[in-house]
Amino acid sequence: MSVKSTRLVFYFLAAAVIIIPLFFLGSGFFSPASEKVLPGIEVMGIRLEGLNKSEGMAKLGELEKSIQSSAVKLCYRDKSWLLLLSEVGFDLDEGAVMDAALNAGRSGSLFQQWKERKQIKQKGKVILPVVSFDEEKLYQRVKELTRGVTVEPVDANFKIDSKDNVTVVPGKDGTGVDMKKLKDDLIEVILEAKKPEVELALITVPPARSTALLESMEINGLLAAYATRFDPAKVSRTYNISVAARAFDEKLVRPGHEVSFNKVVGPRSSEAGYKNAPVIINNVFVEGLGGGVCQVSTTLYNCVLLAGLEVVERYNHSLPVSYVPIGRDATVVYDALDFKFRNNTGSYIYIKSFVTGGMVGFKIYGNTSYKRDVTVNTWITREIEPEVVYENDPSLPKGEQVVKQEGAKGYHVSAERIFSLNGVVEKRENLPPSEYSPVNKVIAVGTLEQVLPQIAPSTPPPPAGGSGELQSGVRESGNNAAQPAGDSNSGLPGGGTGGEGLNPVNPPVPVIKPPADSGNTIPENSGRAAGQERVPDILPQNH
Repeated sequence: MSVKSTRLVFYFLAAAVIIIPLFFLGSGFFSPASEKVLPGIEVMGIRLEGLNKSEGMAKLGELEKSIQSSAVKLCYRDKSWLLLLSEVGFDLDEGAVMDAALNAGRSGSLFQQWKERKQIKQKGKVILPVVSFDEEKLYQRVKELTRGVTVEPVDANFKIDSKDNVTVVPGKDGTGVDMKKLKDDLIEVILEAKKPEVELALITVPPARSTALLESMEINGLLAAYATRFDPAKVSRTYNISVAARAFDEKLVRPGHEVSFNKVVGPRSSEAGYKNAPVIINNVFVEGLGGGVCQVSTTLYNCVLLAGLEVVERYNHSLPVSYVPIGRDATVVYDALDFKFRNNTGSYIYIKSFVTGGMVGFKIYGNTSYKRDVTVNTWITREIEPEVVYENDPSLPKGEQVVKQEGAKGYHVSAERIFSLNGVVEKRENLPPSEYSPVNKVIAVGTLEQVLPQIAPSTPPPPAGGSGELQSGVRESGNNAAQPAGDSNSGLPGGGTGGEGLNPVNPPVPVIKPPADSGNTIPENSGRAAGQERVPDILPQNH
């Protein structure tokens, strides 16, 4: 190639390097996507050309409101229903639509951008809208409308007879609307502006709990049962016991799964339905939400022990309770103290609870091949004598003493669980020990100083016909008979010396005791389980 030709090629390439970028810059190829939509772009008949993102989203928002105010006719054979799109959470994603519109003709290589823009200019471009429904609202509304032609499935369940034999009641299939097809049909009608009418298709709906599922759980009999008594006259406490126990009714626990009492029952709040009843704060009864829940956790703990299930976490109260033997209680405080157990059998377990006639109880069912005869023993290893505390009481006369609170011993208690089969002991297991604090005896000591009133001396008038003088130590009586000084009729109230007659009568101060509750008269509080640090006694306990 000659020098001249080489120069011509060089000049041509240099010009191309300069001119081509200028051409593309001038035509807007390097414009950012945040600028205006190119001409010829629309969505659902709405032209978006020349609009920026915020302007386009505002225009699409008007389109969304228009669609939401419309209705679609649902048909099945000779029946029909109107479905308002505003009731089923119809949503047009304006942001996603505008992003697609702004990116049209601005993505890919320079050649691809040029080619796409040429097509848009010649034929235009329709952006597919991004729409959705609230699927739960759509399902519930369609279910309500089609109630006359659909049938709810029936879950398989357990049937337990009076002898605690367990059988599976088979489930039943139902008939429902094909929701996937309905949703696709609704979107097609909306986007393509077709006649607002959709023909429903019905499908078979299986139960959530099938017969085969329950049969595979291998639950065939009772593993253990336990119940405790309470005073049903305590209305709020009874109500709390019912709410907490109901949370465990018909609960299925898979093999190896750990159960938390606090997670199942939830917070003891008014929103959850709990009422004020006596709870314990630092060994004192006060009104608080959830009083009585600890009796539910204690009852369940004993049922778990007898069923042979593994105890993961358990705390005793700081004082013994009367509705179970000492060392067999389980206190709970939400977010602080929990009772946890694990299903350590190879099959599911099924928990039933009941509250009736002043009694709360649990029954745990499972595979009876894992059942053992379980005995729980507890014994006191140490007794702790209470201290005597004296408190000044300015309302009592000085020196007088009244017992305000009787003392009670504290205890250290050990416990074990024995597993037997056909009378042969298979295993002994140490259970978490319990430590119960003593209750101090409190004696009020009076500090009230009594001031006797001063009696002014008086001179009686001389007797008639006398000398006007009295004999020493003799004062005139009402019948003119002289009385010796110091006689019981001294003229002071009540007779006797002045000091005796002026002493006030102090009625005895009643001994303060916890309220009676069907034997549940011993205050409860948090204790500690084996290996656990001592929990301060200021946590409220749901007695």
